[in-house]
Amino acid sequence: MDDDSLHPADLRSAEEFMAALRALKARSGLTLRQLESRAADRGDVLPRSTVADILRKQTLPRPDLVAALVRACGEQDRLAEWTGAWKRLACAVPIADTGPTDTGPAHAGLTDANANPDTSTGTCAGPDGDTDSGSGSGSGTDVDSDGDSTPSHERQMPPPVAGSALAPHAGQAAKSWLRRRPLVLVGAAVLVGAAATGLLLAGDLTTSQSRATRATDAARARLPEVLAVRSAGSWARIRPVRPAGLCLTAGRERSGRYRSEVAVQRPCTEPGPRTFLQPATGDLTAIKWEHPVEKVMGCLTILDSGPAQGLVEPQENCQSDKDAQLFRIERYSPTAQGYRLRRARTDLCLGIRDGATEAGAEAVQEPCGAEPAQRFLVDLIPQTNGPD
Repeated sequence: MDDDSLHPADLRSAEEFMAALRALKARSGLTLRQLESRAADRGDVLPRSTVADILRKQTLPRPDLVAALVRACGEQDRLAEWTGAWKRLACAVPIADTGPTDTGPAHAGLTDANANPDTSTGTCAGPDGDTDSGSGSGSGTDVDSDGDSTPSHERQMPPPVAGSALAPHAGQAAKSWLRRRPLVLVGAAVLVGAAATGLLLAGDLTTSQSRATRATDAARARLPEVLAVRSAGSWARIRPVRPAGLCLTAGRERSGRYRSEVAVQRPCTEPGPRTFLQPATGDLTAIKWEHPVEKVMGCLTILDSGPAQGLVEPQENCQSDKDAQLFRIERYSPTAQGYRLRRARTDLCLGIRDGATEAGAEAVQEPCGAEPAQRFLVDLIPQTNGPD
């Protein structure tokens, strides 16, 4: 089609109409996103996905979409020509379903050869001038050839007349339309039901999200108070509440299956790494050890796999977003002295394996609870200088 001579009045089929729309869009030089934006500026709703969908079809889209597209393409002055062509062709061509709602004709079927388009309403008028909006009497009810009364809002367009090329057998066509009526009603009911279900699901989702947010806020409000550590960090000593005289320090896994150093409880008087508490994001803290000889810093890291799964070892590759290296040092209870070392964003805490009280027992990850083995004393050591 010649893009420079788009004459909607000359269009004779839905295929030609759609080809003209595609040429109009191409001539505008606008992208789908730009068309959507220009339509929105005019108060029209023209999603770019919908435009892409209707332009690749050969059937007529809804008239409101045609009008919005024509305006967005800058053809406002010729809008009457385009809508007039649509109304004329709609009397002979089924309209494409381009959305859940339809502001065009209720059902654009095929009409009598003597029918004329009613360009004021977008519907097809019959030989007697009546349109599909109601009977000539204005009663709002039609009587079928078999005597059944049908409310006007349930009416269908009449079938092709007998003898026409479109309806070789009028009786057969009439039966087809009668069969189609309950299907249309069922389809409408399904769409209404689906829309209602969608609204209910959306409401339920919003309510669930709101409840989840409230529950999260309430859970946070119930979290125990955390240990206050200055922003620059602080040297500290971490001691299991029992037995007295033991500290959390470096040692070996007692079974010998893991050869690297892990966190164990040993007498505080024995040499070992110094502990430094480094505040991280939110109320979380990284627990770092300084090697007594090499002075290298390592972050205590909970091992999630391998033969030492659940044990804690110092690792040099400290990562600020790694849960296994971050702890919430929270008060054990409002009435008991001490703190719990909770792994970041989990319900897992550090405790002494099996509640052992002997020196050398390993610190392990386990579900948070009221076990005394998960209760630690944290002594902050006044010292201005942090690790080198």
